[in-house]
Amino acid sequence: MAALAAMTWTLATAGPASPAEPEGPCALVRTTVHHSEGVDSWNGSYTRPLGRIDAALVFLSFPDSTPTVSTRELADDHIPDTRDYFRTASYGRFDYHLDPVPGYVRMPTASTGYGIERDWNPKDRRRYLRDAVAAADPLVDFSAYDVVFFVADPEAPGVDPDATKIVNLGRPIVADGVRLDHMGTIFEAHPPDHHVLAHESAHIFDLPDLYTRPGDGAPAGEWNTRVGDWDLMGDQKGLSPELFAWHKWKFGWLDGGQVACLAKPGTVRRTLTPVERPGGVKLLVVPIDSSSVYAVEVRSLEGNDAQGCTEGVLVYRVRSDVGSGSGPIRVMDAHPDSAACSGRSVFSPLADAPFGAGSAFRDLAHEVVVRVLGRGPDGSYTVEATRNR
Repeated sequence: MAALAAMTWTLATAGPASPAEPEGPCALVRTTVHHSEGVDSWNGSYTRPLGRIDAALVFLSFPDSTPTVSTRELADDHIPDTRDYFRTASYGRFDYHLDPVPGYVRMPTASTGYGIERDWNPKDRRRYLRDAVAAADPLVDFSAYDVVFFVADPEAPGVDPDATKIVNLGRPIVADGVRLDHMGTIFEAHPPDHHVLAHESAHIFDLPDLYTRPGDGAPAGEWNTRVGDWDLMGDQKGLSPELFAWHKWKFGWLDGGQVACLAKPGTVRRTLTPVERPGGVKLLVVPIDSSSVYAVEVRSLEGNDAQGCTEGVLVYRVRSDVGSGSGPIRVMDAHPDSAACSGRSVFSPLADAPFGAGSAFRDLAHEVVVRVLGRGPDGSYTVEATRNR
């Protein structure tokens, strides 16, 4: 699984002006953990995906390999799907311009000379990044871009897809007068995993990995026990990669009126429309404590989820005090004794997680109940949430 992060950097002034931040008891406070799921404020070290953002793709070759895949083919592997994914997911609020630099940029050292691997030696990794920036500098005006991806020749012998990763540099590399603080690399096969560049881009936008890393040699499915196919940040190959409504709220893609909050003990009833389409109320939030909430949304088989397995009301717990890769979000399973889409799903026990009309989720410890009262002809669902504490 290559659900890690791509090479990026951001300017201190990158991106458009921030919208009003989410407020109130349902907007979890952002904590100091890596890629916190708190939404009450934006982490200014990351680019916010609103308005137009310009990204460059720089393709790297090595002395020990002659590329047989053209840079145009590599660009086509990544750019159209990534651009379309974010245009759809953001309801048109995010315009992602991905600019491929023509031709390969030659690195000074053989691909096998950098020790490329998942848990990369920091000195080797920094040397790779320094060489990549220096080699590309005559061709690339780094100050013209909000984001830069370095994409390695997929056939070079030293390339390891597990090394695709964001690198946060304590000592930034400076080029064209800008600090390159957040950098990384893409080492993907041709063709790559579907949505890999979108996944990596979302790390640039301060989203965490929602998978959890098991022990060495563990089965592939054990990475995906928290969210399964749901959300791009769980597994880039997931059947339902649309971002959770919580993440859309964090980005500013949802207006305040599209988020309902059960701020005090009591009951609230709302009709939720699918997150895959614009308009309507998208998210119902039920606070549990100061660092966690239950989030409720509707998923349908359309848009970015057109190849999905099931649809219905998705309930998940969000924690702002748990960092990337440690399980900050957990999907609640409406059918814990069954699975769906075996062979297609990245974790079939959660592929049928959504709740249907007439069903309910109950957390007795926190005295929270979410009932699905009915489904409308347009695919919307009426839900009712109650909290007694």
